[in-house]
Amino acid sequence: MSTVDETESPARRRRDEAIALSGWGEQFTLVQPHNLCFWVYVALTVLGAWRAWNYFAPEAGFYAGGFTVGAILCGLCGLAWFAWFRHIDRWERQPGRLVAAAILWGAVPATFAFALTVNTAMLGIYPKLFGQEWSANWAAGATAPITEEAAKLCGFILLMGLAPRLIRTANDGLVVGAFIGLGFAIFEDFLYAANATSRAFGTDPIGNAVQMSAVRIAVSFASHPLFSALVCAGAIYLIGTMAQPRRIGRGVAFVATGMFLHFTWDDASGLGFGVPAVTFLVMTVSIVLGFTVLTVAFRRAAPREHQFVRDILAPEVEAGTVTAAEIDGVLDKQARKAFAKSAPDRRSRRARRHLRRAVLDLAHDVAEYRDEDSDAVRHSRSEVERLRTAARVGTGHDTTPPPTQ
Repeated sequence: MSTVDETESPARRRRDEAIALSGWGEQFTLVQPHNLCFWVYVALTVLGAWRAWNYFAPEAGFYAGGFTVGAILCGLCGLAWFAWFRHIDRWERQPGRLVAAAILWGAVPATFAFALTVNTAMLGIYPKLFGQEWSANWAAGATAPITEEAAKLCGFILLMGLAPRLIRTANDGLVVGAFIGLGFAIFEDFLYAANATSRAFGTDPIGNAVQMSAVRIAVSFASHPLFSALVCAGAIYLIGTMAQPRRIGRGVAFVATGMFLHFTWDDASGLGFGVPAVTFLVMTVSIVLGFTVLTVAFRRAAPREHQFVRDILAPEVEAGTVTAAEIDGVLDKQARKAFAKSAPDRRSRRARRHLRRAVLDLAHDVAEYRDEDSDAVRHSRSEVERLRTAARVGTGHDTTPPPTQ
């Protein structure tokens, strides 16, 4: 049981309680021999890798060129999305090792140990039960939203067991779930490209790989990262954590929406009655709905992260290192726009953008090092002061964001 230092100021107690509750600054270790989740993760990863080898190895020598081109194109697309996801992971920055473990789960165990095996079996059963026409229109949507989302969610639950202090809020579910989905999407896209190469019996293998990879990349913005982000955020609400109160209705809504979007995407042709224009309309509505719900999910998750930032920086506000208005400029959209709009010139606007980033960096360093006199924290403070000066503070221009209403 932790003890509270009564000599600490209220602001420092707020900071310490927020760091303990949020897990900000915690490191991730995958190798945990005394944690059963680690051994389950390893066993399923090995199984997935073995099945992936058995799937690709017999044809790799014949279609090496097509496989290589497909791997490069799908990998480059994955790198682009990886960079974007790291950019939007702006509150608690997930440790690189946790991100790598999430991507690996989506790429190997979820894809090959679970989804490929179960999907193949189910897609072989449906034609016998319902006929070829029904299967062509509905089999994918009747299978993948259940099997694939369950496969990715299993990895998310394992990672929660391996990183219980890091995965605690709905925002964590959105970000980690997106990385799991990214790993799944990269390898699924490569799987499609490899199949397009081999099923053409050697006829233009590179051209077929390029064509299929291009098609998959073109629709990658509405794919597994979107679906699994919603499902994993919903799981956090359903389970509840120390930092995230249980919200069963909200959790069910997000999980169901993620699976429904997966269904509409896989069965767009059936929902469109085979008419290209209607199918395109179904896909368009699915995309709009997906990103609308994702925006709502991030907005619902943001207040918890905002409060952590305010609490962690409370001693810095008390000491005058940053102002409450500057923190509002980081967290509040209206204050941020007003802050940028009031800049007298381009150089000042650029400095103000960097100042917002520096304030958030200070929160991260305070949480990670937990030492007010550490080199990293002192450097972050000096950066805040330098950028404030560059933004024309104290030279006749008011660069302090207005307080929020």
